[in-house]
Amino acid sequence: MNYKDTLLMPTTLFEMKANLNTKEPIIQQEWLTTNLVNQILTKNKKHHQFILHDGPPYANGNLHVGHSLNKILKDFIVRYYTNKGYYAPWICGWDTHGLPIESAVINSGVDRKATPPGEFREICQQYALNQINNQINQFSRLGLLTDFNDKYVTLDLDYEISQLELFKTMVAKNLVYRYLKPVYWSPTSESALAEAEIEYEDVTTPSIYVTFKVIKGNKHLAIDSKIIIWTTTPWTIPMNQLLAVGEKISYSVVKVDGQEYVVASDLLTTVSTTIGWADYHVVKEISGKDLVGIETEHAWNPDLISKVVAGHHVTTDSGTGIVHIASGFGEDDYLIVKANGVEIYAPLDDQGKYTKEINDPSLVGIFYEDANKIIGQKLEQTGHLLKLKFIKHRQGIDWRTKKPIIYRATAQWFVSIEKLKPQLLKEIKKVNWNPEWAQKRMLDMIANRDDWCISRQRLWGVPIIAFYDENNNPQFSLELIDHVLKLFKQEQTTNIWFTWSADDLLPAAYQHKGWRKEQDIMDVWFDSGVSNLAVIKSRHLNYPVDVYLEGNDQFRGWFNSSLVTGVIDNNHAPYKTVLSHGFVNDEKGRKMSKSLGNTVSLLDIVEEYGSDILRMWVASVDYTDDVKIGPEIIKQCAESYRKIRNTLRFILANLNDFNVDKDYTEQLAEVDLYTLHLTQQFKKKVDNAYEDYNFNNVYILINNFVINTLSKFYLDFIKDILYIEKAKAPRRCAVQTTLYHIYRTLIDVLKPLLPHTVEEAHRFINYDHKAPSVHLEAEHDIPVVVNDNLIAKWDKVLKLRDDVNKELEVQREAKAIKKSLACQLTIHLQSDCQELQDIEDLHQIFIVSEIIFTNNKEGLTPYPTSYLKVQEKVGHKCARCWMIVDKLSENNEICQRCFDVLYK
Repeated sequence: MNYKDTLLMPTTLFEMKANLNTKEPIIQQEWLTTNLVNQILTKNKKHHQFILHDGPPYANGNLHVGHSLNKILKDFIVRYYTNKGYYAPWICGWDTHGLPIESAVINSGVDRKATPPGEFREICQQYALNQINNQINQFSRLGLLTDFNDKYVTLDLDYEISQLELFKTMVAKNLVYRYLKPVYWSPTSESALAEAEIEYEDVTTPSIYVTFKVIKGNKHLAIDSKIIIWTTTPWTIPMNQLLAVGEKISYSVVKVDGQEYVVASDLLTTVSTTIGWADYHVVKEISGKDLVGIETEHAWNPDLISKVVAGHHVTTDSGTGIVHIASGFGEDDYLIVKANGVEIYAPLDDQGKYTKEINDPSLVGIFYEDANKIIGQKLEQTGHLLKLKFIKHRQGIDWRTKKPIIYRATAQWFVSIEKLKPQLLKEIKKVNWNPEWAQKRMLDMIANRDDWCISRQRLWGVPIIAFYDENNNPQFSLELIDHVLKLFKQEQTTNIWFTWSADDLLPAAYQHKGWRKEQDIMDVWFDSGVSNLAVIKSRHLNYPVDVYLEGNDQFRGWFNSSLVTGVIDNNHAPYKTVLSHGFVNDEKGRKMSKSLGNTVSLLDIVEEYGSDILRMWVASVDYTDDVKIGPEIIKQCAESYRKIRNTLRFILANLNDFNVDKDYTEQLAEVDLYTLHLTQQFKKKVDNAYEDYNFNNVYILINNFVINTLSKFYLDFIKDILYIEKAKAPRRCAVQTTLYHIYRTLIDVLKPLLPHTVEEAHRFINYDHKAPSVHLEAEHDIPVVVNDNLIAKWDKVLKLRDDVNKELEVQREAKAIKKSLACQLTIHLQSDCQELQDIEDLHQIFIVSEIIFTNNKEGLTPYPTSYLKVQEKVGHKCARCWMIVDKLSENNEICQRCFDVLYK
């Protein structure tokens, strides 16, 4: 007789090979066909809300792995709370205005200046919408729990109206003003930039030491003495207006070759070495206060005067301790010039070229960087240049064009951050920041933040509702804003601002007076920053929201702008918790770039492995820091996935003949109860990790549970029961009942991580009232309470099992035994483990043929729990269960247990 045919071998159609790349699109199509997302939202509609507010990615270009890290992390959170029964709508958004889209349209061959504004804006809008559709197609492949038909887009009229309503609120609170002062300016983009739009790189630039001759001295400093300044921006010398000293700084008057120079005493050694003074003599020391009021001849234009004034920012950290002041090109310079009643002077145009206001034909039309050489040569010819030296330093660049930016004084629209700072700082302290260091980072950013420049010199964006009267004074009253808003709603577009005349846009009482309309648009960070109002409040969702989650570059971006808009509108931060993640690098930790050839495509990974593998990778990393990805890392994640999948397959295969309604039993063995206790504890730990947003710990807990608790323990020894016993034997039904609870719990914890795999597995399990989708199932609860004594007892069993396995391995390596099942185990238990010898079928749990307990430890190997001896059992091998027994049954082929299963 072939006894193998009598075994109840596991069987399931849940395949070992995942084939996720082909199965997932089918599952996703089923979700779309059944409108699963809305089914879930409807089911949870009346429950407590949990709101994650999605930050809008920019609608331009294909997605990269960084996008998948961001969106999958969010999906973990949304799916977890959805599974807990919360109403957790995830409304994805897109940022659609600004320079990158304008540039893409222009690069496609559209002439911005020759195309009518309304037509150009419509082209930009269509481009943005096409980009959104492209990105939705790519995001959809990740299996996100969101309805992309219910999204927010910053170009939608309702969104723009919400944004302009906030602008009106700011005007009402006297937070908006227009002013001429230096802002970050990109000559290549021809626009002001936000701090969040600036990157930094190391560059080599010329630095110069320049003299200004004293033409009006005092009792401390004689005429014809020369004050030395040092600058890393030679191109600003023609715009010099003042010289600034530190009033409390000590300055040395030194004589070199008969000429007296002034330099900070603390910097004298460095300056003399750099310039190359072979010999100098200190005539005297004077304070900065003694220099204030002295007048010098302008180093570039001898017809002008540069006066010495006190400067709040002057230090002796570098340079000469005397700073040349050009008000149009520095924040501190601007403040000092204003304090001294001097007009702001910034003779550079939008492209960074000198205008006629420079009053020097040699510079007009020259790009500022190209002027460095011209200026250096002339200063050398006139004897004002003491030294030119190239230095390496950090310089700001435009994040889009990758070209240098400058400070440039232009008339811009600002929001007063200074008035808001006390409340902003107060709100930051109420927020839960993860990582914890993020709170200090945000506090420092706000504390040091200047007023917000919200105007941009572009065409594709939300207009700033303001006019200029016949005297060129800005007019932006609530009356005017309300009138224009009414027109926008009436015409169902903001494009009329760019196509209608000022008179068409103005109320009748203000028409035909020579007024003109503002041409600038709003900063795109203002666009995205109002999303908490335009999306969350407009939909009457809980405010503030539970979570914001974006890359750590958003502390100066979306986290920042959202905080400001939230406080303006509600006097409250728009978020309770802020999470940030790092950037994605290659396996060697290098930043990904096309030039290095190390970029990793999101779609390439998904098409080869499936999105559930990519999701495993996201769960496996510590997202709070920069993370690594590459072929080897993905393969490791695929291997972890394989172990989980095989575990699900084993359970499903052994529940194939289990009818929950008929076979479920509460008569469980101690080991079953203990395993369910471990399962409950595992679930509790995983829940805590999810709620701490510690997905890396979720990943570790799941892997440890699958490998150690299940594969190496419970699933290992129950094979003997599942395969050998009668189909409906009480012991087998107890094990299947236990497996059922394990399976349901495992599916619960895997739902956020592997949504496609658990959906596939759901097709191969049967129980009462099973939902059509696993994601419509309520969370499973194991109805078992295990007492502390049983837990303590079985904790000891596991320790004893560890010792037994160590001894088995020792004997296996010594070639004394082969398989554990053919072994006899002799145990002398330590005093605190004596109760374990009363456990029935302990040999089955340890997967040996026999256990003999003894009071004699002689000849046994000591272990923490016991003294042990392992040896091959002498006896007969059962042809069915392969146990070694003292005596076979009456047919002399199988053991009595197997005989009873087959014939009784």
